[in-house]
Amino acid sequence: MPKLINSIQHQFHMPSRRQLLCASGLALGATFAGCSAVPVPRPKLDFAIDNARSTTVPVDIRFFRPDIAERSEALVYQNTVEVPPRDNPDDLWQVMDVAPDRRYRIKLLVGSPSKSHHYHYHPDCSDDNPYDIGAVANLLQGGGVRFTQTTCSDDEPFL
Repeated sequence: MPKLINSIQHQFHMPSRRQLLCASGLALGATFAGCSAVPVPRPKLDFAIDNARSTTVPVDIRFFRPDIAERSEALVYQNTVEVPPRDNPDDLWQVMDVAPDRRYRIKLLVGSPSKSHHYHYHPDCSDDNPYDIGAVANLLQGGGVRFTQTTCSDDEPFL
């Protein structure tokens, strides 16, 4: 029996301090390899509707991710609302924090019978340049819809 214990002791040897430091340095390096930045959550996008028409208008709102082919998986936000006429220019129907600020195809079904309108939203600023992020659908008196979005750079038109 003592020979068995001796053979086991010879198989396991205590690593030197240098080997231990080298192994922990390699493990630490492997942990952080490829990570150049800590993931930060994207700011949220707000959406508003300005109804310049004289009557309340039913609106079906849908936000789609354009980079996803399957329509059901691309749908990020959906809501059906009744938007009253605007009494005050600052009194818009709005929803805060619809989705993270990234590219979307915004589709509106407006009125009854409904007419389809869409807009391609593209974020204008980088994450380190804070601004109020949002898009606005303007329901025009003549029956059309005009979309606008916030911008922060001088070379981007206010759409």
